[in-house]
Amino acid sequence: MLKQVCTQLWNDDEGALIAMELLFIATILIIGLVAGLTGLREAIKTELTELGNAILALNQGFFIAGNTGCCGFSEGSQAIDTPGFLIPPICTPATIPSVIDVIPCT
Repeated sequence: MLKQVCTQLWNDDEGALIAMELLFIATILIIGLVAGLTGLREAIKTELTELGNAILALNQGFFIAGNTGCCGFSEGSQAIDTPGFLIPPICTPATIPSVIDVIPCT
């Protein structure tokens, strides 16, 4: 009885081809998903950097002229806003990991 069951299981290969096909399709989909998400990450980083540069480029400077009349005057005021730019992230090379030692209290 046990020998017959073992022989039957050994000779059974009905689902092997379908399982291999599904594994192959899943592998291709996962590789495509990783590549697609990497491209999406780069596009989002670029758009957020452009948005930050656009916000920094807004001119917040102003000028208020002084008043004169009847032999008196008041000075005006002025503020100049020079825009800055966001720099893209700088990739730093990997370094040798350092060991952090925890010294117990004595």
